[in-house]
Amino acid sequence: MKLTFNTLIADVSIALKAINNYRAGSYEQAITSLHDILDSEPMNWDARLMLAACYYKTEQWSSAHRAFAFIVSRTNDNDIRAKALEGQQVTSAKLNNWIGRPGELPAEFGCFVERLNQPKQRAMSWL
Repeated sequence: MKLTFNTLIADVSIALKAINNYRAGSYEQAITSLHDILDSEPMNWDARLMLAACYYKTEQWSSAHRAFAFIVSRTNDNDIRAKALEGQQVTSAKLNNWIGRPGELPAEFGCFVERLNQPKQRAMSWL
């Protein structure tokens, strides 16, 4: 998917950092920069599309699907909507393949997935 990027408010260096990290395959760093942009420009559809693509690239299927769906339902930009619709369809397929696999959790659940599938341990005292 070819992505473009426009920003009106955010510091251009943050946008360049996001683009460079995305192109370098450093999707987690790109996600951080994109969140910074979206804090000041919540309707920046280019940033939202790149964020959804980063979620997809990091196999965060449900986050990517929700992000693509949000774009499809809200943007007036037909090019962005078409790309988001394509992303939504692809992530739907990924989610459909994932559903029903016992013992597996999507990447969004983070680094503690292994612990969730283990027998319950004694609870920590501060919880």
